[in-house]
Order: sequence, then C-alpha cells, then structure tokens
Amino acid sequence: MKINNSESEKNKDKKNGRLSKKVMLSSILHSAVLGVLVLFISVGIFMYSILRSNYEDTVYMARTISSVLQKNADVPMLVDAVLSQERENQNFEAEFEKSNPADTEGQLLNYRWYTEENPPLAKREDYQQVIDIIATFNGNNPDLNGSCLMVFDKETHIASLLCDVEKFGKDEAVLVDEVLWRRFEDIELDHIEQERWSLLKNLIRYMKIDPRYVVFAWYETFPYPDENVVVFIEADVFYSNLWSNVFSFILIFLLLILAVVLVLGALYRSKMQKMIVNPINAVADAARNYASDRKNEVKSGEYFSSLNLNTGDEIESLSDIMAEMEKEIEIYEENLTRVTTERERLSAELDVAASIQRDMLPQIFPVYPERVEFDIYATMDPAKEVGGDFYDIFMIDDDHLALVMADVSGKGIPAALFMVISKTMLKNRAMMGGDPADIFNDVNKRLCEGNRTFMFVTVWLGILTISTGEVVEANAGHENPFLLKGNGGEYHELKFEHDLVLGAMKNTRYNSDRFVLDPGDTIFIYTDGVPEATNSEGSRYEMSRLSEVLGNNMDSEPEELLRKVREDVDTFVGEAQQFDDLTMMAFKYRG
Repeated sequence: MKINNSESEKNKDKKNGRLSKKVMLSSILHSAVLGVLVLFISVGIFMYSILRSNYEDTVYMARTISSVLQKNADVPMLVDAVLSQERENQNFEAEFEKSNPADTEGQLLNYRWYTEENPPLAKREDYQQVIDIIATFNGNNPDLNGSCLMVFDKETHIASLLCDVEKFGKDEAVLVDEVLWRRFEDIELDHIEQERWSLLKNLIRYMKIDPRYVVFAWYETFPYPDENVVVFIEADVFYSNLWSNVFSFILIFLLLILAVVLVLGALYRSKMQKMIVNPINAVADAARNYASDRKNEVKSGEYFSSLNLNTGDEIESLSDIMAEMEKEIEIYEENLTRVTTERERLSAELDVAASIQRDMLPQIFPVYPERVEFDIYATMDPAKEVGGDFYDIFMIDDDHLALVMADVSGKGIPAALFMVISKTMLKNRAMMGGDPADIFNDVNKRLCEGNRTFMFVTVWLGILTISTGEVVEANAGHENPFLLKGNGGEYHELKFEHDLVLGAMKNTRYNSDRFVLDPGDTIFIYTDGVPEATNSEGSRYEMSRLSEVLGNNMDSEPEELLRKVREDVDTFVGEAQQFDDLTMMAFKYRG
C-alpha cells in the first residue's frame, strides 16, 4: 500500500509540473512567433528605406549631371552632329545595317554596337567636354557605376550612346571614345518610362543579371528642341554592400529578439503561473484530497470552500461550483444514509413478515403423515418479499379435509395484510361447519366491512369427505382446477360456474358444486401467476402450455408434479423478472 502511495505521489508531482512547462513553452513559442513576425516586418521596412534612399540617390545623381551639363556644355550641338550623321550620310544606313544585324535578344539595352570611323564624333571638343564632366561625377561618387548620353531618333528609329563612362564593377572608370548605334522600337521608350518610375521593376531587371548587386538606373530627360528626338542622361549605381548591411541588421535584430523573447517569456510564465497554473493546481489538489479522504472514509473539513482563489474568472467559478457540489454531495450522502438505514430497517421487517407469512402456510409435507387416504403437496413463491397468494390445508373433522387456494388483489405488504385477514377468516369460518357457499357468504360480508381500499381475494375452496371422495367446492372468481382421473384419463379443467370475488360486494350470494374423486384421481390447483408468467419478449405462458406439461406428467406424484410445472415455467420465462406470485397445489386421492 505504501508503494502505491509513493508511486501516486510521484505521478502527482510529474503532472503538477506539466502544466507549468506547457505554459513556459507556450510563452516562448508565442514570443518567438511574435519576434519572427516583427523581424520580417522590420527587415522589410529597413530594406525598403535603404532601397528607396539609394533609388532617390540615383535619381539625384542623374539630375545633377543633367543640370551641370546644361550649364557647362553644349549638348544640343553634339546631338545635332549625331543626328546629322544618321540622317544626312547616305552611306551610314547601309554600313550600319551591315555591321549591326537585327537585335534578336529582346533586351532593352543590349546593343550590337557600330563603331564610327568617319567623321570622328568622339574627337569633337563638345564631346570631350561632356565626357569630362560625366567622368568627374563617376570619379567623385564611388557607388556610381556608369553614366552616358543617350539619343533616341524616332525618325530613323536609331538609338545612339555617346560620352559613356563605365567602371564595370571596378574602382576605376573607363572612358568610351566612340559613338555607338542600334535600332530601337517605340515601345522601348515606354519601357524606359515605366521602369524609371518603378522602384521594383528597376530593381528586378538588374538583379536578374547579377543578384549579388543592387543596381538602380535612372534616365533623366535632357531638353532638346526636336520632338522626334528624346535625349536621356543615364546613370546607374551599384550598391555592393547593401546585402551585408541587411544581414548585419538581421543578426543584430535576432539577438535583440532573443533577449526580448527570454524576458517576455519569463514575465509571461510568471504571470500565467500566478493567474492560471497555481489556481488550477489548488483546485486539482482539493479534488485529489477530497477523493482520497472519501475513499479512506476520512472527513477533514472543507476542501473547495476554503480555497478563496479570488481570480475573478472561470477558475474561480469552477472552484465555487465545486464547493457547491461538495455541500450537495454531503447533503445527498446524509439523506442516502438515512434512506439506506430506513430501507435496511424495512427490509429486515419485510424479512420477518415474509417469514411469518411462510409460517402461516403449511410448509412440512406430508401435512398429515398418519392419513394414508391422500397425498398432498403445495408451494408459494412471492414476486416480492411478501405476497398476496396463499393456500391452506386443514382438517375440519376426522372425515373432512379443507383445501384452499386464493389470490389477493395487488402485491407486497397491502396484499400480505389482506391475505392474513382472508386466510384467518376462511379457516375460522370453515371450522364452524357448513358448505363452501355458506362459508363464502359469511366471509364476504366481513371482508366488505371497512374495506375502503376496495381490495378483494379470489378463492377456490373444496371440502373433501375422505371416506366417500365427494368434494363440495365453491369458486369466488378463481382459476378452474385441473382434474386427472386415475383410470387412464387426461387432465381437464373442472369448469363450474364462478361467483364474484370475496370483498367486492357485501350482499353477494355464493353457490356450491359437487364432484366425486375416485382412488388415484389427482387435482391440480393454482393461481393466475402460473398461466400469466411472462418472458422477456412479452409472451405469456398460457393455459395451453400448462395443460400440456400436466399431460406429460400424469404419473407423477404431487411433489414431483409441482417441480415439473415450475421447471417448465422457469424455462419459458428465462431471464425475465417474476411478475406475479406463483402458487400451486397438487392433491392425490388414494381412497
């Protein structure tokens, strides 16, 4: 027993810690999820702010270059020279087509360059002036990768690129001393317009080329008088250290989140321990102690009423409900104890009453062992502790034997009381003499007196003249007996006219009938509990089956006959509960 208690305590300790661990894990998980969410949002905001800032820096650089060129260089004159070569040189178109086949790669800025030879535009003074200014900007801005002047002629659909200064991802800038041409479609200008105003499109296009770098390009429109000509100052910027900054930010933020998660988790666990875990454990301990003390039949005061949780939530409501349940169980147990005690007292009294009732009936057979003229046996099995059926066998004088079989209305104690009264009256009146009709007349009147419960009794009474075998009988609403003639006949019902039951109407007149028993004849008398025995399917035993089992046992002596009938009834009824009292009597006349 000690081992079991020790194991129970260990299991209790394990279970008490599980809720606390779950709360801790829950707090860490929730804090971690919140931290990751904040991390993603913060990284997104951080990256957007950096990218936006770099994008705006690129725009500013391009506009600054354009502004300086407008003040310090004659860009329109240089553009006029480029357009003059495209439009006025008759050999230019053929040479350009020969050296620059159609662009099939479909990328906006993928030029197949044509190198000029004559005239040398890149040697012009205005060309050198423009490229010097652009190169100065590239040298002073380490993030600026390249800048150039771009001319799109809608008349010839030729795009030219000149004054190009490129670092190609290196520290030193390279000056391209030549003008480059290619074919273009008008839709390319639409693409340029869309991309230069979209941060996302601008970023994605260049990251497709090399995702290691963040590249922005801006095309700043340069004023030119010809509407068919579009002039751009293009600037593209490489931000090679952007990703390292982002990764550093993520690392620092992760460390910060870890610290916040640990702090918040500890605070959350402490709060949940106080608000939820401890009150729940208090209710659980009270319930465990209550169950253990009840099992050991120990009462050690209040269990739930003394908790005083004061949480102001469902846990306090649960504690209050358990306290009310505790009080209701105590009241119920007190009532149950009282009712049980009362039932035990009543059961004891019923046992005594049943014993008294059995003792009132003839129990020892043969009843008159000195009389060889007859053999008789009877049984009575009540449906409850006490019953309303009874039988009686008594000698009126040396030559007259009275046989009584009766069934009182109802069951239980009221029927038993009425049975005692009826049995006593019948025997006392029969001992005074007279035939069964006279006996019934007198007993009926007495039973009707003060019978406010309207109880009644069915009775079959037969008085046998032993010397002659003559039987005078009266039937007050009882079942017909069965008679077996001893000369090889069959069992058949003794059907005489029935009279009204005893105790129903005071002035009822009863009649007697007569029949004669020959030596070897047998009478079987019973109450309605036999033919009305019911099985679990609701079917009744019925008279036909009773007649059959009697016919199968015509040679049986009274005791054996009653045993055979009862076995057949039990077989038929099966597991069904006994519904009515079963009372039977068998009388064999030997002469």
